[in-house]
Amino acid sequence: MKTTEQLIQEITALMADVWLAACDRRVIAPSLDPKSPRSMVVDLQWRKTLFGPASSDECRLFIHRMAALDVLRALGTERVADAALRVASNSNAPVLNG
Repeated sequence: MKTTEQLIQEITALMADVWLAACDRRVIAPSLDPKSPRSMVVDLQWRKTLFGPASSDECRLFIHRMAALDVLRALGTERVADAALRVASNSNAPVLNG
């Protein structure tokens, strides 16, 4: 049986790995419009634009929010991740334990 400290270390390592992979996969690229100073977020794995055009700060925030959702999903909290997405899009939060 694992100790609490061992479990915390394993969970922390998983969170770090998932976070870094999520940030590596999603990158900020210049907008396709050469006249625009805006940026966009591109998913390298799926080769598609996920967010933008927006400011680079908004793109960075988007990447970190998506990384946080990836961590929640990796920890087995899919329902929490889905609830967070609904709240972020101004929908009502669902009941999680019902």
